[in-house]
Amino acid sequence: MTEPLQVQKIGAAAVELNSGSIREMEARLAEIEAKLKLSQDFFKRVMEKDTDYGIIPGTKKPSLLQPGADKLNSLYGFAKTIVDKMESKDYATGHYDVSVKVRLVHKATGITAGEGEGSACTRESKYRYRWVYEKDLPKSLDKDSLVSKDMEGQYGPFKLYRIENEDLFSQWNTVLKMAIKRAYVGATLASTGLSSIFTYAENELDAWIDGEPGDGQEGQDGQKKQGQAPGQKNQQPRGQNQNQNRSGPGSSNNRGGNANVASEKQIKAIFAIGKSKGLSQEDVKQLALVQVGKEPNNGMSSQEASNLIGFMQSASPEELQDLLRGGEDYSGYDDDNLPEDLFPDQGGNY
Repeated sequence: MTEPLQVQKIGAAAVELNSGSIREMEARLAEIEAKLKLSQDFFKRVMEKDTDYGIIPGTKKPSLLQPGADKLNSLYGFAKTIVDKMESKDYATGHYDVSVKVRLVHKATGITAGEGEGSACTRESKYRYRWVYEKDLPKSLDKDSLVSKDMEGQYGPFKLYRIENEDLFSQWNTVLKMAIKRAYVGATLASTGLSSIFTYAENELDAWIDGEPGDGQEGQDGQKKQGQAPGQKNQQPRGQNQNQNRSGPGSSNNRGGNANVASEKQIKAIFAIGKSKGLSQEDVKQLALVQVGKEPNNGMSSQEASNLIGFMQSASPEELQDLLRGGEDYSGYDDDNLPEDLFPDQGGNY
């Protein structure tokens, strides 16, 4: 005998509630819960803070970085392919616009998991302009008419001036790679269903990874510790070892006993990463000035150093050189580590 169909009115919508559909929904719910738990375990065990995800300088909330997107796609078994590219090239002015669509396909089945679209152009300030010292200004320019910013260096305050980048053609390949990366991260977030976790504040993301309540909720013991987010464990941040986090007058990692000042290990790491990516010590100092407004050995805080380390690890040598030429803030996975507001929907559209 056929089981009678049950229909429940919810507003203007009619929802079928026969037992078969309920069982299917329960099965899907169990699968979603299992995938969520797996994702939490994956972040806890594999993903490294400030390398795979983290706070990009100039933003407040965590973003997925390209290395993290690579790891997630490896976990899910997704392969990347570029399915569309639209370009506009202006050889008279040197300006270049490009839009790219990236598709992620499940390698075992060939099923499309999701797509993302990304665009970039030389009219973005980090490509269109570059920052120079006063001594490097062309004599034909009036410095008082230029946009400037005050900086603090080892030998005192100074100014940087923004001027037009005369060689936009050299930026075209970087702009193309930027568009691809933006599309790739968008497709990854859409395909894995993890877009929402990168709208969390940093402490909320940490709580989610640990499977605990976020802001506004008590931890499992019902207590809140001073200086700690609700539900957050009293533990070392992921991606750092315990020695890096020690502070106090007797710590070798704590210069002058000030827990807020970048440690010697952090300073050495900044220069070591710079050297590994082809930067001189002066280049590293300039990069720090552009990104943080301070040289590594001149009052940089531990958090600023941590952000700079994560940023330098995620950027390619070419992108760091482009930043030094352009002088503008580089937005993480060159925006590939895009802040969440660049991913407004699950489709990876911008």
